[in-house]
Amino acid sequence: MSSPESPAPLKRTAAIVTLAATVLGTVLAYLSLAAAVKWPPFQEDPKPRVTVFRGHNPQRPDCSVPACAYVGLRVAGFDPGSAVRCTFDSADGAGFFGAYVMAVGEDGTGQATTTNYYGTPDGWVSVTCGEATGALNPWGAS
Repeated sequence: MSSPESPAPLKRTAAIVTLAATVLGTVLAYLSLAAAVKWPPFQEDPKPRVTVFRGHNPQRPDCSVPACAYVGLRVAGFDPGSAVRCTFDSADGAGFFGAYVMAVGEDGTGQATTTNYYGTPDGWVSVTCGEATGALNPWGAS
């Protein structure tokens, strides 16, 4: 004489599966929301950026036009406390610029006025630090 199987184990298994699916769905929904709003564990590393600006006039005999100024640069998103090598180019070529090593602060940013200068008002200057490039176009005049 066999007794009919009790439906209790089946009900317990269904309840466990339902509970696990609910918990998993809630966790996935939370993680999706956190990623969408860039909650800290999901923040992307900032991409390195370079911004070029005009510094003050070097007051040099070979650069006496009003547009002549030192090349300044700001960097952001670089490895904190590192140094990055920067190279320069312009509408007049890169030959007269020297490379510059930029010190990056503990927050991944830095700013400097370099010893390179430029003076063509309708020209442009670009600076590449690591893999990032920034430009000032047109260079302009004071």
